[in-house]
Amino acid sequence: MTQAAHPNGQLTVAGLVARVRAEAAAELSRALGPERLVRPSADDEARVWAVIAERLAEAHRAHVLAGGTPLGAAEQEQAGQAVFDALLGLGPLQRYLADDQVEELMVNGHERAFVVRAGGRKERVASGFASEAELRAFAARTVAAAGRRLDEAQPLADARLGDGSRLHVVCPPLAPVTCLTIRRHRLLAHSLDDLRRLGTLTGPVAALVGAAVRAGLNLLISGGTGSGKTTTLNAIASEIPQLDRVVTIEETKELALERHLKDCIALEGRVANVEGVGEVRLRELVRNALRMRPARIIVGEVRGPEALDMLAAMNSGHEGSMGTIHANSCRQALSKLRTYTKMAEEALTDEVVTDMVAETVDLVCQLRLLPDGRRVLTEVAELAGVEAGRLLTNELIAPGPDGVPRYTGVRPRQADRLAAAGWQPTDWLGNGSNGARP
Repeated sequence: MTQAAHPNGQLTVAGLVARVRAEAAAELSRALGPERLVRPSADDEARVWAVIAERLAEAHRAHVLAGGTPLGAAEQEQAGQAVFDALLGLGPLQRYLADDQVEELMVNGHERAFVVRAGGRKERVASGFASEAELRAFAARTVAAAGRRLDEAQPLADARLGDGSRLHVVCPPLAPVTCLTIRRHRLLAHSLDDLRRLGTLTGPVAALVGAAVRAGLNLLISGGTGSGKTTTLNAIASEIPQLDRVVTIEETKELALERHLKDCIALEGRVANVEGVGEVRLRELVRNALRMRPARIIVGEVRGPEALDMLAAMNSGHEGSMGTIHANSCRQALSKLRTYTKMAEEALTDEVVTDMVAETVDLVCQLRLLPDGRRVLTEVAELAGVEAGRLLTNELIAPGPDGVPRYTGVRPRQADRLAAAGWQPTDWLGNGSNGARP
């Protein structure tokens, strides 16, 4: 914090916060204990506010009796909120995370911070930290609350915050200053209509994707960072029949499928604790999910050897399963899926992996983050077999001359299943005899 008093001797908000925070922290630690301060209940939060108000009034009264100029009601309210944020929230960063328009927050040392708002607009903001030491202490305290450790021996940490946001920290000696990145989960879409409203899907594309989900095709959703993969997956999964038993698998829970599915189980991976034990990898979760009699399995993000278990699940009676992957094109998504599958300890050959992908994945949906901040599903490709060791794909949806995603005229190999699921391509052009390409 800044110094306790203004140079002219008058109390400042920062000074009042510094004075009250230590007293309130000591009293609350005795009354509630560290564990309840980390995960407070509604009653605990009310108790915290009561203690802050009492200590704040005492400190302000003492200041006035000593001849100081009283602070206004707005300044006292600001001081109380700052103390609360420091004790239970994320301190000076809480004000940004309280803004629903903020999607990401990045702190590069105590002197530089940036936020990315909805629509992709990035702007520089004040970090609120007075020194590198204060920032480092804040980072260590925050990850410790999540059961992680941050020090010179362990200068990297990932943690899940109370609101579900993801926190990543890297500090010296791996970086010149402590760097924090907080990514929030803003699931703005829970249905195909929501995706259409956001401009992610056009009407015809929504009809095709929705029918693909209802028909039980296996989907891979691809896109770069911030392109809306999780939001899109969450929304299109609303087309899954409500009584289908679905198991979701994620490193950090982001999906909210229980909102529209009656039989949905969310599994979440776990990193090792400070003693280096207790880690649960996604691959273990996928294998255990198979014992839970799921109709479909959804992997939040495929980026390791769990790709093999996901493909095995898709190819063994769990049709309609889905996953996301980081890639810049449908072709790259398939290439990365093959690479991740080969990372498994089974050490499958290129030929086996290629055949497995071709027989398992039905559609790849590519998302892009456009310069104007919109997230758009621009391409849909279907797997069309293998030729000379290479995967063949048919482009079903691609950007037209005006940039709007349109049908290419290639008849899907699964056209009958799509039609049975309610798909009616009124502007269908092709006869399905061409379009495959390596």
